[in-house]
Amino acid sequence: MGIRLALCQSKASVNEVGTNLNKIMSVISQNRSDMYVFPELFLTGYGADYASLRDEVEYAVDKIKLWCIEMDVAIVLGSPSYGTDGTRNSLLFITPDGVTRYDKLYLARFGIYGEDGFIPGRKPETASFRDMVFGLSICYDAFFPEIYRNYALSGADAALCIAASATPSRPYYDRILPARSLENVMYTVFVNNIGDFEGDARLYGHSRLVGPLGNTITELGDEEETVCVYLDKDVIGNARKERRHLDDLRKDIRWTPGIF
Repeated sequence: MGIRLALCQSKASVNEVGTNLNKIMSVISQNRSDMYVFPELFLTGYGADYASLRDEVEYAVDKIKLWCIEMDVAIVLGSPSYGTDGTRNSLLFITPDGVTRYDKLYLARFGIYGEDGFIPGRKPETASFRDMVFGLSICYDAFFPEIYRNYALSGADAALCIAASATPSRPYYDRILPARSLENVMYTVFVNNIGDFEGDARLYGHSRLVGPLGNTITELGDEEETVCVYLDKDVIGNARKERRHLDDLRKDIRWTPGIF
């Protein structure tokens, strides 16, 4: 028992919501899957004039909701979301039954990344489809292991991490993504954007599926590409029999009072 999932490493056009919406439909029409995952802020492109695009974004999300109902699929993508208090960098997990929204907890505010215009999220979120439970995260969140441990202890089978990560960050993601999987004995799905970014830096792609023992099952290159993979609940169950550290977690210790 499991789910067929498409890693949709597609290049977003900045400030072109309609173009990106059409690309989503094009990818779905050419690939047969249960679930399609697109990168961080894919609907607008990373670095867009988010505030001016509100009407276009909300129209596009309504269209995607209808597609999910019509095709009986799930579509996961990055998009700004809007409220009376401002704009959030969000992951939308859209299924025929509705939308789960996760707002990025840890905004990147260093080096070539600037997300000061967003309001940080307040809590983790899980979502489910076809009997699989997913913990939701965005890019820089991956460097905060408490998010993923929370998901594992909440029954998640996999962590989803959508990203707009540039070349200077690649060696660090290469190290931590297998660790997030192995320490929580669950799949990690990482879908990154591609294309020009800042100066000589590029959004480097290399989206991947990491298995619950930290092994890379599938890794894409640095060009536009969609690859379908299969996540199997039996693989997770067998891995958790082999590596039992979730069962052995000490519940009698209060870790770092005031923080956890």
